[in-house]
Amino acid sequence: MPVPRLSNEGDDPLSIFMKPPPYETDEERTDRLRREAEEKRVSDQIDEYIKAERAAMKKKRSDIKLLLLGQSESGKSTTLKNFQLTFAPKAWREERTSWRAVIQFNLVRSVNTILDVLSKEMLSALGGGSTAHLNIAQSSSRPPSGSWSMDALDANLDGNFSSDDEQEVYQPIPASTFPPLKFTSSHSLLKLRLAPLRSVECDLKTFLGAGSTEVTASTSDISQMVATPFDIDYRGSAPPSASLTRRRTNEFAVRSHAAWKRSLGMHTGSSKTRPSSPKAGLDLDGATEVIAGCKDDIKMLWHDPLIQELLKRRGVKLGDSAAYYFHHVDRIANRKYEPSDDDVLRARLRTLGVQEHKLVFEHSADEGRSRLPTTDLDLLPSADAGSTWCIYDVGGSRTSRAAWLPFFDDAHAILFLAPINCFDEQLAEDPRVNRLQDSMILWKSIVSSKLLTGCSIVLFLNKYDLLVKKLQSGVQARDFVTNYGDRENDAAVFAKYMRGKFKTLLKDLSPKPRPFYGFLTSVIDQQNTGLTLSYCKSCIGWRLRTPLTTANSAGWYLARAPQKSRDRLVALLPRGTTTISTIYHLIYCK
Repeated sequence: MPVPRLSNEGDDPLSIFMKPPPYETDEERTDRLRREAEEKRVSDQIDEYIKAERAAMKKKRSDIKLLLLGQSESGKSTTLKNFQLTFAPKAWREERTSWRAVIQFNLVRSVNTILDVLSKEMLSALGGGSTAHLNIAQSSSRPPSGSWSMDALDANLDGNFSSDDEQEVYQPIPASTFPPLKFTSSHSLLKLRLAPLRSVECDLKTFLGAGSTEVTASTSDISQMVATPFDIDYRGSAPPSASLTRRRTNEFAVRSHAAWKRSLGMHTGSSKTRPSSPKAGLDLDGATEVIAGCKDDIKMLWHDPLIQELLKRRGVKLGDSAAYYFHHVDRIANRKYEPSDDDVLRARLRTLGVQEHKLVFEHSADEGRSRLPTTDLDLLPSADAGSTWCIYDVGGSRTSRAAWLPFFDDAHAILFLAPINCFDEQLAEDPRVNRLQDSMILWKSIVSSKLLTGCSIVLFLNKYDLLVKKLQSGVQARDFVTNYGDRENDAAVFAKYMRGKFKTLLKDLSPKPRPFYGFLTSVIDQQNTGLTLSYCKSCIGWRLRTPLTTANSAGWYLARAPQKSRDRLVALLPRGTTTISTIYHLIYCK
């Protein structure tokens, strides 16, 4: 049976439905129109929201997505701070004050760690026993028997040593090796005067604790470990043993980039307002007051030669920035203390999970080039002010690496940090694994991944300054890296050797040819790191924005460069070189 067609517009069901009811009174009509206006307002608001979301998603797809990868304590968060300091200085200045509590926490934690060692040592001295049983913060340096070979990378992709290599991280010197330390009543008085810092540390943890957890040395952590983000489980790992339970002092950790700042009640542009927390018995001004009152005692503790000898004997590791904060205690333990850029760059909180940070460039790259060599200015393409990079800072421990994988899908670039000074150290989460070997295993998995074929990859061989100090102190690299052979025990020579190893892995394992960008860095050096990041930003940004061809790459630069730069380029370029990435590589990454 055919369906009858509607004869006119008036028979349209929607029109019939929308018709006002018959015999509608004026009051009912007013009420209906009010409801319809409200419904239209809500509908328009939803439409605007959808439109804004669509525009935001479109903009997000156009933003450059950069991942900061590397093991724990490799310098990823410090590199993020350098990005802010270099390219968004105004936003950096507004945020800098919020790091005050973190810096105070770093200082107080170091003081309390020393007091722990001192208390146990004095207690042992009173009892006449050995201190070999103490499980305190210690250096993770492995003796020469823990050496490793580059060849082991192929055999042990999970980074685990054989059972012969497993040993306790903490190997204190027997008490009989040195004469006993003669502590006096002044040390007992010092402990008593610094006792209030215990509660200050607890209060600062509470302030910084929004969305945070304490990293423990529980043996159950091994069930969550992966050597690389592509691993399913901890392959080849032995059952939990004593070697996994003896770890360095637990670090305080945060999961979110902004949560702890919100817990501090950070007021942008206002450094005078100090927040308080109902969870703590002390506000930040109170913590500052206690620290300022202990300033002279903190100085006395740090400069005491007996304390320094104790730390040396027991191999206590306080952290890379502890000495810096102790050196500047007059300024930091002050009631009117305001953090400097260097203070914030050295501030440490171990981050868990993945942090997303939006970096909006506040000026064109051309405005910040006055520090660069004149002959190189025209070799760097500019970036427009207002452009946005989405930077992801990841937790680097083996218990956090499984969380990296979802962020690889649409990444544009990776900045990989490998601390080059840690050739004689072990992972905090698994003391059987050498840290430098772990970095190379991680690097190998990243450069060989087909998922990351389209990513630009930049390598920072970080903490070069600490490498110099370590080798100058007498540590022999060949005792820990057997392939190093009879090369000179010099930081520059060792860095060149390791750079070559990382480069070889990239060249041999990349799914398709890609340039190698490798830099020796010390990311606490803001000036040099800023220059390095400028080079990296220009190269990454230009490659992503501009499809390079024979007509618009080398020719573009040669046509616009000064004569000296043009001659330099022509001399460097092999015949047939046409891509800007190759030009950049020849100039800065040779």
